[in-house]
Parts: sequence; C-alpha cells; structure tokens
Amino acid sequence: MSETRTVAFCDILGFTDLVAKTPLDRVVSDVLGFLRKALHHSLYHQDFPTNVPTLKELQDNSHIAVTWFSDSILLYTRDDTDESVRRLLQTLAWLHFETITKGAAKIRSAVSYGAVHIDPDNSIFVGTPIIEAYRLEEAQDWSGGALTGAAVSRLPADARAGTFANWWVKPYAVPLKDGAFLDTLAINWSLGIHPPDWQMRWSKESQEPTDSDWVKTPAVARKFENTRKFHETFCFDCEARPNKPIETGARRRRGSSARRSAS
Repeated sequence: MSETRTVAFCDILGFTDLVAKTPLDRVVSDVLGFLRKALHHSLYHQDFPTNVPTLKELQDNSHIAVTWFSDSILLYTRDDTDESVRRLLQTLAWLHFETITKGAAKIRSAVSYGAVHIDPDNSIFVGTPIIEAYRLEEAQDWSGGALTGAAVSRLPADARAGTFANWWVKPYAVPLKDGAFLDTLAINWSLGIHPPDWQMRWSKESQEPTDSDWVKTPAVARKFENTRKFHETFCFDCEARPNKPIETGARRRRGSSARRSAS
C-alpha cells in the first residue's frame, strides 16, 4: 500500500575511487564508521557516539526511518506531519555540516515528496519521489543538498521563504553539473556552529585548489568551490570573522549562468 512521505537520497561522494585506493578495513572503519556515528548524532542530537551504531540503533528514531545501501543512504519520514518533515531537513543539515567540517567523506543529498511504497522488512522501496531525489542528487555540483519542486511545495509558506532557521533550508541557485543553476531550496547546513578560525580548506597543504588541481581534478575542485561559496554566503560564524575571505579569481570559475526552476 502506498503512503505519502518525504524522502531524502544521500550519496557518499567519490566512494568508488575511495574503495579502489584504500584498504577495505579503513573504508569500513574510517569512512562508513564515521558516517554512521555522524548520522546517529544528526538524528538524536546526543553526545557524538564512541562506538559505531548498528543499523537498528539508527532506525529507532520516532520521526525518521533509515535504510543504507553501501554508499547510498535513504531517509524518509515515518508520517506526513510537518514535524517529521522538519526533523528530516534538520537531520540532513546536521549530517552535511559534520561531514564537511570534520568527516572522512562528503555526501550529497536531495529531498522529494509524494506517494511511495516502502516495505523495509522485504527491502522494497519504490516510488517517484525516490527517483526524483536520486536524479536531483546526481545532478548537483557540490557537497550540498537541494529540494525538488514537490518537496518545496510540501513545506509551509514560512518555511519556503527561508526566514525561520528551524526549517534548515534557504532559497538558493543550486549549482548543477551541466553548468546551470536550479532555483530551489537548499539544505542550510551552514547553521552549524564552528570555531571562528575554522575555514574550508582544499587540503592540509592548500587553502585553495591549485592550478594543477584544476587541471587534474576539475570536477572535484568545482564542487569544493561551490560548497564553500554556499557556506560563506550564509554562515553566521564566518560573517562575524573580522577578516572574512574575499572571492579570488580562481574561486569565480563558475561556468554557465543558466538557471532552471525547481517547480
């Protein structure tokens, strides 16, 4: 029987290359282990776990259900209430913040809404919202999250305006891989609090992608720049920093300015 739910599809970025280049035990412990801890923290807002939570522990949340397929995570509301939808968006925002600021891997996510058939006991997850979320997740060109038109329409009007922080979304021109931008709501992970001296870095050695990085891994460099631009646009901690970084020439390599609409 189908039910109306809000669903989020999350993908671990660069997972194929990571598995190919990293010892398997490190992938399981350092990457997947950290992500499970971060997801548990994002769901329950308790102390950050010391031990890796089991899938059952992740699934015990009263508002949000979790299913994990290797490098993909499916989150969905247990009912169609505003509170469950808000909790889902909050969980995504926390998870993005933790993976970006201190994680061993980054994720990308998308949220949609509509009729789905979900049977976790038999591992059956079917519905247009799942497909829509998957496609939008794949299309984005950053380590962020965005809402489909159906998901935007599900939110109350004040939440769609992005004026209330407790809904964890902001209207934004989301960068896409084809160089276009999608006018929709983005997951506002930049609400997370970080130390005033923290900055997004390309690597331990470099603040910015080098010219060589732009040649060797242009797609990765572009995702990094798009993600950092969103953070610096909305982050209160960065806004309060006395010497807030200014945008350099390298950081303006944005591609096409074409725009699309989420609706």
